[in-house]
Amino acid sequence: MLFTDPLFLFYFLPLALILVRLASPDGRLRDLTRFVIIFSTLVFYAYENWRWPLIFLAIVGWTYGCAFLINRTGSTPWRKLSLSAGISGGLALLFFFKYLNWLASIFAGLVPVQTWLAGPFGDGHQVILPPGISFYVFEAVSFAIDEYRRKVCFPKDPLDYVTFLAMFPRFIAGPIVRYSDVETQFKTWSGVKQAQGLTLFGIGFFIKVCFADQFSVFVPYAFGVAHPDALQAWSGVLSYTFQLYFDFWGYSLMATGLGMCLGFSFPDNFRSPYHAHSIADFWHRWHITLSSWLRDYLYISLGGNRVGKLRTYINLLVTMTLGGLWHGANYTFVIWGFYHGVLLVAERLCGKTVIEKLPRAIRIGSTFLMVVFGWVLFRASNLSQAGDVFAGMLGINGLAQAFNPLLGSKHLFSVFLSFAGIAFSVWGERWLVRPDRAVTAIAFSGLSSVLVWLMFLVALAVSMSSESIPFLYFQF
Repeated sequence: MLFTDPLFLFYFLPLALILVRLASPDGRLRDLTRFVIIFSTLVFYAYENWRWPLIFLAIVGWTYGCAFLINRTGSTPWRKLSLSAGISGGLALLFFFKYLNWLASIFAGLVPVQTWLAGPFGDGHQVILPPGISFYVFEAVSFAIDEYRRKVCFPKDPLDYVTFLAMFPRFIAGPIVRYSDVETQFKTWSGVKQAQGLTLFGIGFFIKVCFADQFSVFVPYAFGVAHPDALQAWSGVLSYTFQLYFDFWGYSLMATGLGMCLGFSFPDNFRSPYHAHSIADFWHRWHITLSSWLRDYLYISLGGNRVGKLRTYINLLVTMTLGGLWHGANYTFVIWGFYHGVLLVAERLCGKTVIEKLPRAIRIGSTFLMVVFGWVLFRASNLSQAGDVFAGMLGINGLAQAFNPLLGSKHLFSVFLSFAGIAFSVWGERWLVRPDRAVTAIAFSGLSSVLVWLMFLVALAVSMSSESIPFLYFQF
C-alpha cells in the first residue's frame, strides 16, 4: 500500500488516525493506543501478502527475547552469546530473503529452496523481498546492541518495543529509528499532533508527486536505450539524480509527518545533500539514519579510526561496501558502496585542510559530480548497462546523434515541474532544512498551512491523473 494510493489516503489513513485519537482521549499513551498503532501497522503490512507480518513478528519476538537475556544475564560470555544470537538471527533472515534469488543464480543447489519459498513469499518463480525488512531488521539489531552497551533501558512492557518497531509511517522505508530515539517519548507522550503532522505530510506528498515523479519521465533517456549519446546520458542520469532525492526525501517527510500524527518525533533523514562540499559531508546529509547506523554499529565496531591509518581506511572501505550490499543483491550496489569508500579514503589522504582551501563552489560542484557518477552504478541493472551510460556521459557514443527532443515536447508539464524542482533544491528547501532545527520543530503559520494544503490538492490532482509510481526505496 503506497502513501500516494487513494486506498491509503482516503480510507486507511483517516481510519487509523481517528482510532489513535479515540484510543487516547485525554492525551495519554495507553495500552489501547499502542494496540491501535500495532494493529494498524499489521493491516497495512498484510495488505499485499498476509504472510509478511509473520516474518516481522518472528524478528520482533527473537530480538526482544535475546535483549531480555542480555538484560538479565550478569555473565559477560552469556551476554555476548545472547547478543550474537540477536544479531545473527535478524541478519540471517534478512540475508536469506534479500539474497536468495541472487545466490540461486550462482549456486544451482539453492534453486529448489528458492522454488519452495517462491510459493508463499514470491511470484511462483522468485522470492519477493518482504517490504521494509531491511529497515526493521536494522532497527531490531540496533536495539539488541544498545541493550548490550547499556545505552537503553530494557522496556518492561513488551508493547513499547513492539510499538517502536511497528509504526506504519516509517515501516516500509524508514527513517531507521533507534529505540533510544523514542524511549523518552513513550514516557513523555502528550498526544497526537495531527495538524502539524498532516501539513508536513502534504509537503512530502507534493515533493514526491510533483518533483520526483516528473523527473522519472526522463530517466529512460539514459537507462532505457542502448548506447546513449552524451546528451541522452546526462539528461537521464541527472533526472535520476533528482528523482531519487525527491522520491526518498518526500517519503521521509511524509513518514515524519505521519509519525507526528501518532504523537512521535522521528529524526531527520536528509539535510540538503546536494549542497555538500565533500563526500564525507554528503553522507552527513544523505539518508542520515542509515549512514549514522553504519557508523555506530559497523564502522566503530570494526575499530573506527582508533586503530591506525591503514586499518581506518580498510574500515571505511568495508563499511561502505557492506552499505552498498545492504541496498540489494547486485554487483552494481557493491561497487557503488566501494566507490564511495574509495572517495572517503581519498579525502582522508588529501586532508581536510587541503580540501577546504578550494573555493566552496568548486567543492560543492565536484562533490555533486562524484555523487552523480555513483548514481549510475546505483541505477543500472547490471555492469554492462552502467558501462554504456558512462561511455555516453564521456561522449564516446557521440554527443547528440540519437537524442530525441520529442520526449520533452510531449511532456512539457513534466519539464516545467522538473526545472521547478531543481530551483527548489537550490533555493526553496532552505525554508525546510536548517542546521539549528529539525523539520518536526517547524511552526507552520496559518498562511503557510493554507499554501501547503493548496500544494497538496495540486499534487493530488496530478497523482489521480497519472499512473502511480512506487517509492524507489521500497525495493530495498
